[in-house]
Amino acid sequence: MTLRRRGLLAASTLALAAPRAGNAQAWPQRPVRIIVPFPPGGPNDIIARLYQPELQRILGQSVVIENRAGAGGLVGTDAAVKAQPDGYTFACTNGGSLVISPHVTTVSYKVPEEVGLLSIVCRVPEALVASPKLGVRTFPELLALAKREPNKLNIGTAGAAGISHLAAELFVAQTRSDIVVVPYRGAAPAVTDLVSGQIQLLFADVPVVLSQIQGGTLVPLAMASVKRSAVLPDLPTTAELGYPGVVADNWYCMVGPPRLPAEIQARMSAALKEASEAASVKDGLARQGAEAVWTTEAAFADYVRQESAKWERIAKAANIRAD
Repeated sequence: MTLRRRGLLAASTLALAAPRAGNAQAWPQRPVRIIVPFPPGGPNDIIARLYQPELQRILGQSVVIENRAGAGGLVGTDAAVKAQPDGYTFACTNGGSLVISPHVTTVSYKVPEEVGLLSIVCRVPEALVASPKLGVRTFPELLALAKREPNKLNIGTAGAAGISHLAAELFVAQTRSDIVVVPYRGAAPAVTDLVSGQIQLLFADVPVVLSQIQGGTLVPLAMASVKRSAVLPDLPTTAELGYPGVVADNWYCMVGPPRLPAEIQARMSAALKEASEAASVKDGLARQGAEAVWTTEAAFADYVRQESAKWERIAKAANIRAD
């Protein structure tokens, strides 16, 4: 091969590679939209807005939050996974839309095949709390009372067919307690009834009940998590109390349409990792009893499969449907 032909071949190779590299460097060229599939002010919205300024800084482009509520998070999640795979539409959604909803209602997307999994961005442990009127102060005292008085206690949840509902069913099954599970339409009315003594127990995200625990109006009994919470360091986990199967971390994640260009997938993933390590995000979530996290796409997919199998078993055993 002559030097001239070698030079032409090298030049053509560089020319073919240039558009690919250029496209990767160019994204994003306009604002990136993150759909929050719940109303403003809720946990999902707070998490997305904590990440928003950091993602804007890292990506060098505006990041717009769009609240699109409906069907327990399914409307907004569906809009994101059905969007054009161009890197301009994502959703910051809850884990239930991926690992619980497909087993309790009709979902228009297959998980994980038809969802672009980017990363888990936040973990929120579930806490089991009691009304002071119940008269129990510890987890063993509760189990003893439930055994003495079967079907006399009610445990509320923050929503039908959601993580707190299935956590309550998991708790009842694992402890073999005859406690009646009462799903509420949201955390606020459940907390109100618990404080007044209309129900005796509640499973809820730690941020939902943290102020009442700290104020002494609710009694914390256990953390349904693999580790203790930094905001409630004296509260033992269910694993420490002899029930390692009662684990129900709530979690939130960033997803998008499947088949995103590899360069965009990689850059958005890297941006999420950097944002999760920012003090504003870590500290903002920690103050609410939540934890900023980041996962690889592969680890996220594995976790989705594990959680999906777990909650499918619970939903079937308790005959839970959201319809």
